[in-house]
Amino acid sequence: MPFATFTEDLRLGHERIDGQHAALFEAVNQLHEALRLGSSRHELAGILAFLRTYTVEHFQTEETFMRDTDYPGVVAHTAEHDDLVRQVKELEEKHAAGSMTLSLTVMAFLKDWLEHHIREVDRRLVTHLNTR
Repeated sequence: MPFATFTEDLRLGHERIDGQHAALFEAVNQLHEALRLGSSRHELAGILAFLRTYTVEHFQTEETFMRDTDYPGVVAHTAEHDDLVRQVKELEEKHAAGSMTLSLTVMAFLKDWLEHHIREVDRRLVTHLNTR
């Protein structure tokens, strides 16, 4: 059973955004599985880097939709994106320096952040997009 499941209630009805969200959940699950299997620090770093890179790409997609449709919540939404990217970069740096071990606490944070952001923040964006 996967650690993080992209459930039906997380589907927002926007094909591109839903597809990217599903891929983010898969990346979180890959990181969780690597932790569970005791993968090397190097392997974990690679998965974490992929997760960060894909997250940035996904956020750029959403932010383009926001700008192109004059989304009124763009500032707050983008601030949430920026905050998560900053936190993931910090995790990467601490992990690379050996000052932090990836743990279930970190995994739970990523999973919970994604679920909350999709249910609350991205849902408002997709509702806006569907009116355009």
